[in-house]
Amino acid sequence: MRARALRTEIDNGGDPASAKANQKADALAQPIRTVADLASAYMDACETGGYRPNKKGAQKRPATIQNERWMIAKHIVPAIGSVRVEALTRQGVERALQDIRTSKGGRAGSPKQVMANRVRSLIQAMYGWACATDLTTTNPAAAIRATKETPRARVITDAELVRIWSALKDPSALSIPASKPGGKPSPLQVSRPVRIALQLAFLLLQRRGEIAGMRLDELDLDAGRWTLRAERTKNGNAHVVPLSPYATGLIREAIEIANRDRGDDETRSPFVFPGRNSPMTTAIDPGAMSHALSDIRAAVGVPDVTTHDARRLGASLLCGPRIGVSPWIASLILNHSGERGGAAAVTLSTYVHSDMTPETRRALEALERLLRQIVGEVEADTNVVAMIGASAA
Repeated sequence: MRARALRTEIDNGGDPASAKANQKADALAQPIRTVADLASAYMDACETGGYRPNKKGAQKRPATIQNERWMIAKHIVPAIGSVRVEALTRQGVERALQDIRTSKGGRAGSPKQVMANRVRSLIQAMYGWACATDLTTTNPAAAIRATKETPRARVITDAELVRIWSALKDPSALSIPASKPGGKPSPLQVSRPVRIALQLAFLLLQRRGEIAGMRLDELDLDAGRWTLRAERTKNGNAHVVPLSPYATGLIREAIEIANRDRGDDETRSPFVFPGRNSPMTTAIDPGAMSHALSDIRAAVGVPDVTTHDARRLGASLLCGPRIGVSPWIASLILNHSGERGGAAAVTLSTYVHSDMTPETRRALEALERLLRQIVGEVEADTNVVAMIGASAA
């Protein structure tokens, strides 16, 4: 595969040898002394396309760049950022990873364990680039094996959903218990836009980064459609999310809040959930959703819930007996990269050439109705499955 890619580049007039030499020269021209310097230079090279670690030679997507920059700022720079590039040892990397695994809330199979593996891979990639550009000769993360990841199986119960949803609608009477004995509880303070973002996570089942970064130009609210461009999704595939009137109403509310304090002459933020400091150029950090949910679950007494659990809950309800859609439809909604793989691939690629949006719309509408039944916003139907069948008929 690599040889074929090089041959194609040469046939198209490229000069791989010169390109590699230029890449090394550019890297050496930078004052890269510490691991923090290396991380910055590596990400710049990936972002500009100067370095493409993907086996197929594809440039890293913006969503990947954003996530890796966050990991660098959150985990790599604080732990080993000041260490000189050539002085970092395997033991130093191991200690940094162990700190992630054993930090508050960390345990085998938890998000902390997964994060440690992701950081290990990123450090390994950084040093792979450093070796390729002659900045160093050894890769301290190369011999470190990823620890086994146990898939998370936490599913939010109906009773827990009632408490969480109530707090998302109105947290004014709630407080967070004191973290230390004898301390005082603190009022639960979560902004309405962040609470709307969390409600949409339960209703639409999309990833937190995709919801937090929702843009006005992705939305057709009159048609009830949210179109995520390929560079905004985890798997690099464009994705259409049907919007029910209820979800559309929440999005309209968020847009109104975002522009409430802006005059008629001012340009509206391009984001549904704009960042506080730079609303014209940045959306809220996805971590804001996680932090808010952490405070909410502490206030309502629901243990161990993450934003990703909203996706798992939705998928479980969709494929369970109360709704009963096929796992394939649920996978389309979740935008999993393997939804067209396996034995179904031949049938789907050869014979099925139709828009599945009506199917995913019916499924999400059924999920919304079931969620609102559980939390007591609408009366319960005797048979949600029958409702889907009638809509499909």
